[in-house]
Parts: sequence; C-alpha cells; structure tokens
Amino acid sequence: MAWLAVLALVAGFLFWLDTLRARDLALAVARQQTARLGLQLLDDTVALQRVRIERTASGWLALARRFRFEFTETGDSRREGFVLLAPDRPPHVDIEAYIEAPRWH
Repeated sequence: MAWLAVLALVAGFLFWLDTLRARDLALAVARQQTARLGLQLLDDTVALQRVRIERTASGWLALARRFRFEFTETGDSRREGFVLLAPDRPPHVDIEAYIEAPRWH
C-alpha cells in the first residue's frame, strides 16, 4: 500500500514539472504574439485555466492545457487572451478582437 502513495507522489511531481514547462512555453508564446501585434502583456504572466486529456496522432494520451493572460492596447483597459497547448499541434493564440483560434468551452 505504501508503494501506491509513492507512485502518487511521483506522478504528482511529474505533473507539476510538466505544467511548469508548459507555463513557460505559454508565457513565451503570449509575449511573442502581443509584441508582434504592438500590445502590452499585463502582469507578464499566464495562468493555467484548464487541463484536459487528448489523444495524440499516434494514439497516446497526453495533456492539453489552456492558459489565460491579460493584455492592453492603450494602457487603460484589460482584455484577455488565451494560449492553447495541445499534443501534436503548435500553440494556438486567441487574442480578443485580434486573432481567432479554436476555443475550449
């Protein structure tokens, strides 16, 4: 029974590490996209909003994540955008009124 607890701890640790890697990628994508459009990324951060399991092209299960961030074009209003990180696909960015990409509901 103790091995189950160790297995759960190891799985939790690996999930945490993978989420940190995904967050760093999502932040880099959000920075790049907002800079390209002449927008300001607010708070210089992204927040994990949703995690789901999807199948890869090879049939394996993998995690897909949606990160939320805020930006402004004028400095006086906050708008939100999303970075979607899914297996076997490049990151998708959805920025209100600028770029439309698939949304997860």
